Amino acid sequence: MSPWVIGAATIVAAILIYRLLKVITGPSLPLPPGPRPWPIVGNLPHMGPVPHHALAALARTHGPLMYLRLGFVDVVVAASASVAEQFLKVHDANFSSRPPNSGAKYIAYNYQDLVFAPYGPRWRLLRKISSVHLFSGKALDEFRHLRQILLVQKFKQKLLNEQVFRSLF
Repeated sequence: MSPWVIGAATIVAAILIYRLLKVITGPSLPLPPGPRPWPIVGNLPHMGPVPHHALAALARTHGPLMYLRLGFVDVVVAASASVAEQFLKVHDANFSSRPPNSGAKYIAYNYQDLVFAPYGPRWRLLRKISSVHLFSGKALDEFRHLRQILLVQKFKQKLLNEQVFRSLF
């Protein structure tokens, strides 16, 4: 069999499987309006050299709340103060967690540290512990000498690296 036939059959099969999966999973939640994305790069070409001007122009066309696909990342843009206030004040609990990150899963013990933990009771407890015990004035004063020693070591290392670089070049 010709490689062209095999390649065409593979592409057709992939398209059919994609369409079948879309039918099986059903319709997703409705998204806000936005410009039609390009196949791989999404709406990145719409951004242009000055993205905030491009977003303002897109907001005039599509409204203050719009959906963009930037590469493979889906983004909802709040382009007015009232919509941003709805996001940040009224629906803050819905949007307060970070999106899942496969690297963070392994680095942060399955999303259990303060930085990557999803918003909830555990995150609030970690935040409280860190603000009371790690970042309080007393704790910062106790570790001031250690931070000063580390800072001096860093400056010495940087100075040494610059001297080695100058001697070589």
